[in-house]
Amino acid sequence: MDPNLFFVDWERLGEVLAIIVVLSFFVERALAPLFESRYYIRAAQGKSLKEVVAFFVGAVVCWYWDFDAFSVLLTREKTTLLGAVMTGAIIAGGSKASIKLFRDVLKLRSTSEAQRLASIDSIESEGKRS
Repeated sequence: MDPNLFFVDWERLGEVLAIIVVLSFFVERALAPLFESRYYIRAAQGKSLKEVVAFFVGAVVCWYWDFDAFSVLLTREKTTLLGAVMTGAIIAGGSKASIKLFRDVLKLRSTSEAQRLASIDSIESEGKRS
């Protein structure tokens, strides 16, 4: 087996990772008006719809623009639907990571999310007093 078949092109890898990070932020910010709306927060309590919606949007974005990170990294001549869907899943996971970064590490929240968390905190503190 030729060892050059699996040569890592670090420049290409860096470009692919940069695109994935940027698309993750784009998908996360594009979905923010939905996910941060008071209506969604009330309706989706306890349901994990964010992950499903983010996965679907990420997969559609990658399919529409023919972005298949696996085919790019493995230097294939054409992209595949499976590769685009898997890349979309990575982007959806990346958007979840960016949400975690903004909310948990940087403590940046939308107004409606801050109100929701404040109401949960007040309910919990009421329960401790009783």
